Amino acid sequence: MAAMADQIPQIDPSPTIVRGRFILNPAFEVVLLLLILGLAAYLRLHNVGENPGWYTDEATHLDIAHHLMQGRWQYLAVNQSTLLFARMPLFELTLTGAMRVFGVEMFTLRLLTGSLGVLSVGLLYGVCRRLLPRERLLPLLAALMLAIYPQAVLYSRFGFSYNLLTPMVLLALFGLTVYWRSGARYGVALAAGVVGIGLVSDLMIGSLVAPLLLVVFARRWRDMVWMLPLIALPFGLYTVLMLITVPDAFWFDLNYTLFRLNKLTLAGQIGNVALNYTTLLSQDVWFPIGLFGLFLLREAHFKATALLLLLLPLVVLGRTVALTSLSAYYMIPLLPLVALGAAAFVRYAPLILFVIGVPLMTSLALTLNHVNGHYQTAIDPFLLDPAAVQQAAEFINDRTTPDDVVIASPAMAWLLTAHAADFQMSVSAMGLDSIHIPSNLPPERYAFDPRLENARFVVVDDLWRNWGVVHIPQAARMLQEVERWTLVFEAGSLQVYEK
Repeated sequence: MAAMADQIPQIDPSPTIVRGRFILNPAFEVVLLLLILGLAAYLRLHNVGENPGWYTDEATHLDIAHHLMQGRWQYLAVNQSTLLFARMPLFELTLTGAMRVFGVEMFTLRLLTGSLGVLSVGLLYGVCRRLLPRERLLPLLAALMLAIYPQAVLYSRFGFSYNLLTPMVLLALFGLTVYWRSGARYGVALAAGVVGIGLVSDLMIGSLVAPLLLVVFARRWRDMVWMLPLIALPFGLYTVLMLITVPDAFWFDLNYTLFRLNKLTLAGQIGNVALNYTTLLSQDVWFPIGLFGLFLLREAHFKATALLLLLLPLVVLGRTVALTSLSAYYMIPLLPLVALGAAAFVRYAPLILFVIGVPLMTSLALTLNHVNGHYQTAIDPFLLDPAAVQQAAEFINDRTTPDDVVIASPAMAWLLTAHAADFQMSVSAMGLDSIHIPSNLPPERYAFDPRLENARFVVVDDLWRNWGVVHIPQAARMLQEVERWTLVFEAGSLQVYEK
C-alpha cells in the first residue's frame, strides 16, 4: 500500500509563476470562484426583503406583475398598456413567474434581481476566462471586484428591472469581442440578439446599438443588413401584438415616451453629458479607477469593445437623463465594465494595490455592515420604511372594500386590496400635468376614477413631501387639502387620512 501511495502524483493547489505568468491549479481556481460567488450572494441576498427601504419603482413592478397574474395589463389605476411608465413585458413576465413560486412579496422581486447580480458575477468571470484563455488571475479579480463593488451590491438589492440587462451587456461584450477579433458572425448575432431581447424589457439597452454599429462598420459593414433587423425583431413582435390588441393605447404611450425623452436642445444635451460624466467621476471613486483600468487591458479588441460599451451608452443616455442620484439605476447594466476595469487596474498596476488595498477592505467592511444592519443610501429621503408601510396597509385593508379608492405612493399601494392610485394619477385624472403622466390621458385608460374627491383614504409619506410637493404644484395643493381631513393612523413618517 505504501508503494502504491508513492506512485500517486501529488497535486500542488497553490498558485505558481511560469515564465512571468500567474498560474492557478484548476481545482483551486474553482474553489476561489465558488467563494467569490458565495460572497456575492451573501452581499446581495442577506436580509434583502426589508433592507434597504422600499422604492416606488420596485412597487411599480410588483403591481404590474400582480395584475398580470390576474390576466390584465394594468398599473394601479391605469390599464391597457404599461409603456406609458416605460414598463415593457419581459421583466414583468419574468417577475410574474417568480411570484407564482415565491409569492407576491418584495422579497421575491429582490430575490430575482439579487440572483441576477450573482449570475452576472459568474458570467463576468466566464467572459474574461473565455476571451483571455492564458489569463487566469484577471477573470477571478473581475468577479471579485463586481462581487464587492458597493454600487453593484446596492442596486442588486433594489428590485430594478435594469438588473435583467446586466447579463445581456456581458453577453454583448463577449459576442462583439469575438466578432471584432475573428469576424465570426455568431458573435455579432449574439450581441444583436441580446440587445433586441433587452429592448422588450428596458429601452436603456438601446444605447448599445451605437457600439454595435461601430464595431460592425469597422469589421464588415455588410453585416448590418441582417444585424439591424435582428435587433428590431423582438420589439417588432411586441409592437404587432400591441397594435392588434390595444392600438390606441400603444400609440399614445409610445408617442408620449418618445417625446418625453427628447425635450433638451443640443446644447442642453452636451451640458447634460458633461455634468453626468463629471458627477460619476467625482461621486464614485470606483468609476475613474475602472475607466482607467480598462485602458490597461492587454488584448486590443477586448479593451476597445469594453470601452465602447461603457462610454458610448454614457453619451447616448446622458444626453437626456441623469445617471446619478434617483436615476443611478440607468448605470446598473454597465457596472460590470467598471468592475472589469478595476480588476485590470489591480492586475496590471500591482504597486497601486498598496494604495487602494486599505480602501477596498474598508469598502467591503462598510458594505457588510450595511447588509447586516441598515443600508444607508443617497436616496433614503425617498424610500419608505417597510415595517411602517405594512402596518399602514394592514390598517387600511381592514377598513376598505375592493371598490373603495385609496391614494398612496406605489411603494405602499401595491399592498392594498382596494382600488389604489398614486397622487400623480389623481392629478392627471383632474386634467393636469404631472411629471410622469400627461393631462390628456384618455378617460378609458383609467380602470376607476382616481381623483381625490373619490378617495376614502389618503396616505401621505416622504415621497409625496420630498418629491411630489417639490415637482408637482397640484400635489402640494392636494396635500394641503388632505391635511385638513381626519388623521386616523400614523406609523413612522406615514400618515393615513380619512375623508
